[in-house]
Amino acid sequence: MKSSASLNAVFNSTWMLWQGQPVILSVVMSMTWPRSRNSQRGGFNRVLQVAFNDGHVILARLPYKTTVPKHHAVASEAATLAFLHAHGVPVPKVLAYSANQKNAVGSEYLLLERLQGTPLSDQWFSMDTKTRVKVMRQIIDLERRFLSIQFPASGSLYHRHYLDGSQHVIPVSDDIVVGPTAQHEWWYRERVSLKADRGPWNTFSACFEAPAKREIEFCERFGKPRQHVERYLREIHQLKNISPIPYQHLLTKYLKLAPCLDVPSDHRLSRPTLRHPDFSPNNILLDKSNDVIGIIDWQHAVILPLTLCAGIPDHFQNWGDPLSEKLSKPEVKLPDNFDQLSAEEQETVQETMRRRIVHFYYAALTMKSLPDHFDAIRSENCMLRAKIFHHAQAPWEGDSVSLKYAMIQALNNWPMLLDGEAQTRSAECPIHFSEEEAQKCTEDHHQEQEKLQELGEMRDVIGTDAVGWVSDDDELERSRAIIRSIKDGFMEHSSTEMERTAVISHFPFDDHEENV
Repeated sequence: MKSSASLNAVFNSTWMLWQGQPVILSVVMSMTWPRSRNSQRGGFNRVLQVAFNDGHVILARLPYKTTVPKHHAVASEAATLAFLHAHGVPVPKVLAYSANQKNAVGSEYLLLERLQGTPLSDQWFSMDTKTRVKVMRQIIDLERRFLSIQFPASGSLYHRHYLDGSQHVIPVSDDIVVGPTAQHEWWYRERVSLKADRGPWNTFSACFEAPAKREIEFCERFGKPRQHVERYLREIHQLKNISPIPYQHLLTKYLKLAPCLDVPSDHRLSRPTLRHPDFSPNNILLDKSNDVIGIIDWQHAVILPLTLCAGIPDHFQNWGDPLSEKLSKPEVKLPDNFDQLSAEEQETVQETMRRRIVHFYYAALTMKSLPDHFDAIRSENCMLRAKIFHHAQAPWEGDSVSLKYAMIQALNNWPMLLDGEAQTRSAECPIHFSEEEAQKCTEDHHQEQEKLQELGEMRDVIGTDAVGWVSDDDELERSRAIIRSIKDGFMEHSSTEMERTAVISHFPFDDHEENV
């Protein structure tokens, strides 16, 4: 492949396709819109696949105009991929990138060599237990490679030349530095204009306090009463607007609590650690022998203290199941009466087994490969720190329950010591909630969790994800028919004016403005 000619072809064809113009290029064998895992999740990029006559396949990724942070998102992912590639992690090779729009394409872009594999998600639910365990072993081994890398601070990775001299950076190597976080929530909507401390952060406390300070500034400057961002939860709050002022007060309490939750820099669970931003089957590629050959989609990756990023990835965890909570080894054989069960019962049994097996092997293999990560996962007080931090980091969009509930849990576990930590600080908690306030928050939290479980079950039946994505036009029509049926059923069983209003005006699967 002649590099300059090929890349120019990609630039030209990408730009013309993006503008909706037909393209015929002699060097292009085929040009298709791929089944991008980002697109499936309503991701942040437009993706073009270009296959050349010599067999090379290139992916051209162009961020949507709404993707944030501008410039940093592309620059950080390019540096992260280059850094991981140099450390032997199987990630796409970066062929070229531009973190600004001053180029022939007129947009930021990232050109990647396509890894020849299929997403684990294509067979994750159908593979047998032996194959699934084989894949889990490889996943943990790959995760060990990048979780073990030592970093001097928390933040996101960049090439040194990208960030100008006015920006604070901490060097990792001659070419790579830790700079400001590239996480989406730090630049979401008006937050891009805030004078927030986006890192890099040298200490646990600086990292832990930064998101609360950001959201306090956001609420003060831009906050206004609004309804809960999750439409299906609005009825719990009587369909009323929620003021940001109580949330500001809650964040102030968070900052008072922060010094008591500090983890010293010499503690093994405070070391800055890089994790994948969405370590799911969609982003893990397999070859035909079910060997893991790549991990994709590192956009918005960030380095955080291990205490704040530890955990079993969402798609592999099974918390809430009594057996999984104890990390007991699950049964791998189907019950003797399996053939006598109905098809629905068989599916339930198989899914329960799958979830338990995946959870157990992730934890067990992590215990051997990354004992400090395992210890963090097993530490309730460590995981509570992470939960509090991530709720505080989330942009406020009407949810004032999640953070408060996590803080109440921390108070119930006071003084929140980590394993091996001596009692050196005051045992008195600097904040408190009244019994009535704690009880009301707990009740609201439980109601919200029940509603969210219902919402997840409806999405499964409809065949869509959290942002409403379906695979094709046929699936879209099928999903719409199911949605109409669900909505009609809700209306039929609505007995109060509020219930009817919730269905008519706040139904979660109706089209709506994103900021409403």
